[in-house]
Amino acid sequence: MKYSVAWLLVITLVAIGYAFFLYRKDELLAEVSKWVLRLMAFFRFCATWLVLFLLLGIVLEHFNERKEKPIVFVAHDNSESVILTKDSLFYKTTYVDELKKISTDLAENFEVIEYSFSDLLENGLSKNYKGKLTDISKVVDQIFEQYSNRNIGAIILSTDGIYNTGANPIYSVAKKSFIPIYTIGLGDTNVVRDLKIDAVNHNDIAFLGNEFPVEIVFAGTKVKNEKVQISVYQKDKLLHKEDFKFTDDFEQSRLVFNLRAQGVGFQKYTAVISEVQNEFTVRNNSMTFYIEVIDGRQKILVANQSPHPDIAALRFVVENNQNYQIDVKAIKDVTSTSEYDLVIVHNFVSESKVLNEALENGSVPILLINGLSTDMRSLQNLKVGFTGTGNSSEELAFVHNVGFKDILLQPKIIQMLANAPPLHAPFGNYSFSKALDILAYQKVGNVQLDNPLIYFTQKGKSKIGVIMGEGIWRWRLYDQLRNSSTLIFEDFIAKIITYLAVKDNKDPFRVNIKNEFLENEEVLLGAELYNKSFELVNEPEVDFEFTNELGKKFESTFLKTSNAYQLSLGKLPNGIYTWTASTTFQGKKFTKSGTFLVNEIKLEWLNTTADHRLLRNISANSGGKFYFPNQMESITSDISSSDAIATVVYQEKAFNDLIDYKWLFFAILIFISVEWFFRKYNGAY
Repeated sequence: MKYSVAWLLVITLVAIGYAFFLYRKDELLAEVSKWVLRLMAFFRFCATWLVLFLLLGIVLEHFNERKEKPIVFVAHDNSESVILTKDSLFYKTTYVDELKKISTDLAENFEVIEYSFSDLLENGLSKNYKGKLTDISKVVDQIFEQYSNRNIGAIILSTDGIYNTGANPIYSVAKKSFIPIYTIGLGDTNVVRDLKIDAVNHNDIAFLGNEFPVEIVFAGTKVKNEKVQISVYQKDKLLHKEDFKFTDDFEQSRLVFNLRAQGVGFQKYTAVISEVQNEFTVRNNSMTFYIEVIDGRQKILVANQSPHPDIAALRFVVENNQNYQIDVKAIKDVTSTSEYDLVIVHNFVSESKVLNEALENGSVPILLINGLSTDMRSLQNLKVGFTGTGNSSEELAFVHNVGFKDILLQPKIIQMLANAPPLHAPFGNYSFSKALDILAYQKVGNVQLDNPLIYFTQKGKSKIGVIMGEGIWRWRLYDQLRNSSTLIFEDFIAKIITYLAVKDNKDPFRVNIKNEFLENEEVLLGAELYNKSFELVNEPEVDFEFTNELGKKFESTFLKTSNAYQLSLGKLPNGIYTWTASTTFQGKKFTKSGTFLVNEIKLEWLNTTADHRLLRNISANSGGKFYFPNQMESITSDISSSDAIATVVYQEKAFNDLIDYKWLFFAILIFISVEWFFRKYNGAY
């Protein structure tokens, strides 16, 4: 803010006038000498002038100078691939000390920040070489992001150039090509004699007793005319083996083995390629993989009054889906339903006490297909959503209820069913409950009725589904005729089966944990506990125990969050772990158990040839320089002599209120105090 000089004249005249009129005719000071009066008037003038001067609110402007040294980052590759060379002892012992010496020398003129990296960037220079992955681009990107407003001088990148995750570092460097990157090429660029398992491709899940394919991808370098054997083991048991002969020095091939799923749970398998003489390393000659074998196929019972084409159509759908297992029995032979996930009853008759009780109590999900020989009188007494009887028949077509959203039907399913032949249904005076979930309505000729053709209702803890007509086998034939396949019909029936058979999770104690983790991934899990009102609570402690493949047990306790629980087990070695979580709430003990898998990461062992070409490109594109480890001493002098790396001087404008200067306060205080002393001394007040 600018001030007029006239204000200084105004406050000067005011201060002079005030001092003059105060001492001009003061009778108490009449006998005081003139020089003393003038001195007191001067002190009063000075104090008054300074006070008025401060009241103007003057702000002073000045400049501060700040110097920022260039930042030099030293980033060292701490991944496993670095020590897969003949110089591994050097990298484990003296190399990092030499790198630290460079940091110390540079620290005299630069700000030095040290990092170690693999798939993560960590502070300090480490030499444990336990990194399972290498992401060079993350080093460059993270430095640029965190220090974007700082004076970045240079990056010293110590690595073998092998990256197996993240983007190509060339693209990251291109974003900030004006920052020089000095690379130190570690590792060995020579191609070595080696065999390796590159990958094992397989399904994550297999059903107990079924066969599943496993594709083994393997490769060899400098192994022309060598004969090897590729084998698959389950633990120590040999399951499959096959011989192979390499015809080239650099060759990759693959074999497919069919294995049979045996044993429920995670099963450990190992793919192995045999060794050859003078091979560089055998650590990449095997690869462990895991298959989760489940006996989770839903068991479905089809109970029928007599043989019917509908039974064959249902049987085809169920047997064609590996998630289902089917039993077909006569209704009179049904003695138990507890072992089934769904019971389909075709043309119900009251000949099984067990089936009658299941319908009455809702102990198991049931799908009723009511046909011309269904005992409708007995069925209505079991209260499955309708009342009434009839002795004749009618044909009912399908009309989709667009308001039913629990089963989403694709337009092609709706169109096929709407045009398919009608079902044969018992005709009579039927009344239906108002609380039904209707999937499809009845249609007679061109007239749509309000009565349901397919509906669902809840009974006990299970769902009951009803199809008011037989002849679904005609739908399957119509699908085949129209679309040259029965996939649409199969999809429709499978949706109904899934909807009825799915179980609602009303368990008051739940543990949330993934089935699989990577060995460089933190194992996290959560738990929830509900009271009888199904509200989340976390008053009691929840204990957690897990055991590795060697039988060693580990114990821990969940931490409480606002209304649930969480637990971190950290990073665990690869293998299969079994776990148990338990708690006691309101006098009742709850227990959950299961297994989880920690997968091995072997990417660092698949490529052991250093990529110094990549490092040279990084340095050339950024204005840096490439060095071998025995040339490291030149880095300090090259960086120190670079004109592009310089201290940045910043001038910062600053503003201060004049009233903030304390010496002005003390000056006013001194002027007033001295004046007061002389007045008191000479008898005035």
